Amino acid sequence: MLVISAVSGAALLPESGSSQTRTKGGKSARDVSLFRKQYADLRLKFTDSLLNLARVCDEQKNLPDVAAQIRELAAPIDESELRLIPLPREVQQPLKADLPVDERFWRTQLRSRQQEFAKELYALSRKSLRAGHVSFSIDLVREILLHDSDHIDARKILGFVRNGEEWVSAFEKEKLKRKEVWTDQFGWLPRDSVDRYQRGERFYNRRWISAASEAEIRHDFTNAWEVKTEHYLVKTNHSLERGVELARKLEDFHGLFFQMMAGFFNSAADVEQLIAGHNANPRANAVKQNVVHYYRSRDEYIAALKTETTQPIEITRGIFFPRNMIAYFFYDPDSDDDSTLYHEATHQLLSGSRPMTGEIGIKSDFWIIEGIACYMESFRREGDRFSVGDPSHIRLRAARMHYLEEGFFLPLRELSRMGMIAFQGIEKARLGKIYSQGAALTHFFMHYGDGRYREALIEYLSQIYSPTKAVRENPDSLEDLTGIANEVLDRQYAEYIRKLAPPESKRREPGLPEADGP
Repeated sequence: MLVISAVSGAALLPESGSSQTRTKGGKSARDVSLFRKQYADLRLKFTDSLLNLARVCDEQKNLPDVAAQIRELAAPIDESELRLIPLPREVQQPLKADLPVDERFWRTQLRSRQQEFAKELYALSRKSLRAGHVSFSIDLVREILLHDSDHIDARKILGFVRNGEEWVSAFEKEKLKRKEVWTDQFGWLPRDSVDRYQRGERFYNRRWISAASEAEIRHDFTNAWEVKTEHYLVKTNHSLERGVELARKLEDFHGLFFQMMAGFFNSAADVEQLIAGHNANPRANAVKQNVVHYYRSRDEYIAALKTETTQPIEITRGIFFPRNMIAYFFYDPDSDDDSTLYHEATHQLLSGSRPMTGEIGIKSDFWIIEGIACYMESFRREGDRFSVGDPSHIRLRAARMHYLEEGFFLPLRELSRMGMIAFQGIEKARLGKIYSQGAALTHFFMHYGDGRYREALIEYLSQIYSPTKAVRENPDSLEDLTGIANEVLDRQYAEYIRKLAPPESKRREPGLPEADGP
């Protein structure tokens, strides 16, 4: 069960430190299998009911197009990627009284089947939540809204509030209340300012000036444009339009990431509070914005950061500094690759969610810190849908090539023993291969067996990023969290990586060596 639905994720974000002081010994993946089996049984029963309805539409009602649509709803889910499917904004309307008899029949039957399935999913979601399986429970909640879009408790959990005849985030409702509208070119604007912006005027320092005049002022980064969205503050001296584009990409990324990693950001108690309606006030639960600085040139980026770090900033395409929680990037006219953006955004979201008092991954387990970031580089948008985990992504193809053609593989036990310092001491060529393996291993733990190890991986990350030093420096192993011996996990990974994508040519594809870089 890997399809996830598109929502703001606002409710799934407690105040920093509210629930993340968890200790070792959290719920592992080993006892979630019972709930996954129950889900599979429910899904099979629902699918059979849809196929029966499609058969009636085909054979008795002579509605082949309708039957095809219903069969599409019953189609198996592609498990190779995690996908974010947009949910309807509109409140579901009752069926019209004047519908033709046959249409009223199939619409009534379909709606009834979907609502019944949603009720069963909600009951299972509550059971799995009480057992401590937050991520699996939230997966079920997302699916509920694909079948019953007005399910009140599911909407609460995922951060929706009703605004007239629409479901929106609490943040968006507040904006609409203030008579602001979102524009893809200029971001959030007062409704009565949109026309003037489109005519080339800009509101700056309490007065209207030309767009050209504003650009001249804002090319100095101290006067940079500030684009504010629900979860981001993007400062840039490139252009307002580019800042808005970047913020929109990051919001899309945030939506998938926070839902995919629900168990990292929320405890069972947090979700229970959401169900009780205790997180509905957007002002009382203000979301801390992630700060991004985006420079209009590589030279300005280097000049701004060369005194900030001892690392050779010249070789980076972006960087995140945990000490100030800012992610830095620059405009590259020769590239439209956003992999660095999503890599560093992952570090920012994970680090920014916890009140950290020390470095992470110092003594051991550093691989997953970079592995999850490399895996998230595969995030992409297709129309109004988002996905992560594309098996053809360059990191995953590189890992597969290194394994099949070169026999390169570090056993999980050996990999987990390595901390940050050990990683930093590895020669560059070998380090690149380890980064690619880390991305592929993350894919394995996220997707294998319909996500049977995903909760274990999320708990593993939760402990590695724990604000409690004793937990952070001595996390439970994936062997303990999954209940599967490391050697067995290694063999499962080997089988998985062979099947992850079709066999490739022995010829190295363009770009593979670059993708191996840290």
